[in-house]
Amino acid sequence: MSFPALDPQPARERRFWLRFAILWLALGLGLRAFIAADLPEEPLQARLIALLTGFASDAQSLALAFAWLSIGFLAGARFARFWLGISLAIICIVFIAECIYWLEFQSRLDRLVFHYLNYPREVIEFLEEQFFLSLFALPFGLLIWLLTRWMGRDLPDRFSGGQRALFALWIGLGALALAFGTPGPPGHSRHLNQLASNGYLGVLAAARLDETRWQGAYWAPPANDNDWRGGGGGGSRQEAPNSPQPSGQSSCRDRVSGPGFRHLLLVIEESFGGRFWWDIENRARYMPSLQALAERGLHFDSVYATGSRTTRGLEAILNGYPPLPGIALTQRPGFESLPSLPRELAQAGFRTIFVYGGWPGFSDFFRYWRGIGFHEMLSRYDFEDRWFETSWGVPDELLFERALEEMDRLTDAHDRVMLATLTVTNHRPFDFPEERIAFAAEERRQEYAIAYADWALGELLSEAQGRAWFADTLIVVVADHGPLLDGPALVPANSYRVPLLLYNPSQIAPAQIDWHGSTMSLPLTLLDCLGLKPTQGFRGASLLAGGDGLAPVEHNYHVGLLGPDRMTLLVRGGGLLGWSYDGRALRPAAADLNQARQAEALFREAHEQFYGAPLLLP
Repeated sequence: MSFPALDPQPARERRFWLRFAILWLALGLGLRAFIAADLPEEPLQARLIALLTGFASDAQSLALAFAWLSIGFLAGARFARFWLGISLAIICIVFIAECIYWLEFQSRLDRLVFHYLNYPREVIEFLEEQFFLSLFALPFGLLIWLLTRWMGRDLPDRFSGGQRALFALWIGLGALALAFGTPGPPGHSRHLNQLASNGYLGVLAAARLDETRWQGAYWAPPANDNDWRGGGGGGSRQEAPNSPQPSGQSSCRDRVSGPGFRHLLLVIEESFGGRFWWDIENRARYMPSLQALAERGLHFDSVYATGSRTTRGLEAILNGYPPLPGIALTQRPGFESLPSLPRELAQAGFRTIFVYGGWPGFSDFFRYWRGIGFHEMLSRYDFEDRWFETSWGVPDELLFERALEEMDRLTDAHDRVMLATLTVTNHRPFDFPEERIAFAAEERRQEYAIAYADWALGELLSEAQGRAWFADTLIVVVADHGPLLDGPALVPANSYRVPLLLYNPSQIAPAQIDWHGSTMSLPLTLLDCLGLKPTQGFRGASLLAGGDGLAPVEHNYHVGLLGPDRMTLLVRGGGLLGWSYDGRALRPAAADLNQARQAEALFREAHEQFYGAPLLLP
């Protein structure tokens, strides 16, 4: 009696799917272990719970990966091995990107992926300069080839009808995972939330998220909250925080002794803040020039940026607008309607120029600056002698030399001039010219790049003092954001603290102002000092008006207000979370309902204005 031979093909196919699943989950676990090892301040038990939650997220994303493979496999067995190779290459690239992303941003892949995909040339040059990408191209290609051969050996020469039905089933399960798989409500710890998340799911969630929708996405006061909504019972509606300062109440004139200012030189320093600034020892060691200038000028010591990106910094400094959740408004359609400091100054007779030493198209910088009213713009291509530059642009000393030349040229031709400039040296790969400071440039350390940027700033101010326009110029030094995200808070706003300095030794008496405030208030502060009445609806209030204010902050779709001792957030999805604040660290605490009401009013009204009524006055 004989038995029919068993068909080995189903067993081979099961081995293929099993191998792929093991590879997928192993990479996910390895990445989480890498992140968990970088979070020693988090309790071990909390990290283990986040790891288990993350494993469930990886399982959900595995269903999407199976669906992705199945889509290609439906084209036939001959195409399947090619599709598998492409898929394995993507998986390995994403794994490497996740590691780099965590080291750079302390985050899993998110909406910024779409931002960087818009600028492939700049990203590739950065990766080559920082990580020597080309050296790994051949080994990477060999690894993918070996993986494809190893995993593809269990793929059949042709797919049967039953196998194609299995592919359809995987595609259906992947669609369900995509449609119904949503992240749970975030907790207080940004670190643990990231440890429990999944980069693929995060990118897909960001792709589906509608940033134009506010209603229902964030907490709102209850309908019977009469004190807030202005209902019955004698209650009156409270005002949103940081409403524009009424005209005629300027306090800048009390601090300026002289004829006033004809020109404005605005120096925006890349990543000049956070721990490197508020830590006194770090400030003395790496930022002695700025410290000395602060002692000779009007120094604001408790001012906070609105976010952790340069685009956020520009949105606050040049537009005086709150950071709506998602990408900065500078990169959204309709940004031209925002209030604009250069447009306001141009209407008052200023010639405006932005001097930049980096890529003109990165983050749509030139389109943005042109759209908000700058008359002239310069980029790295306008520096003829670029004897030193990195993937991000020319060093600060070359940038400042050109800024001085442009101030000379424009002040000779125009009665009033505004020049703004943005540095790039304090950015990976942290390269700068040798023999400028006492620290070794070849070590590529961030604190050394900060020291070089500080030295260049000192040289700028030293050279400016000999210019004919110096006595008539208000010089402003401010950071766009801090250099590192510090601590586990959902919005790490303690690391948003930045220096702000108004400088003109002949007209401004030295002083330190400790009032709590925001860089969003800078446009109104500068207009106050220039003796101009605001007309474009800037948010905030002059930082010279006196008293603590509330700083609007944003990170990863969560928004809120930071006060001198408390932060309250409106969490995407409708929740409220609170922290106490001692000037250095944020610690979980009960949410402040009054602060929550103020935050809801500020961000909702700003959102409605941007997506509804035009902001500019005729």
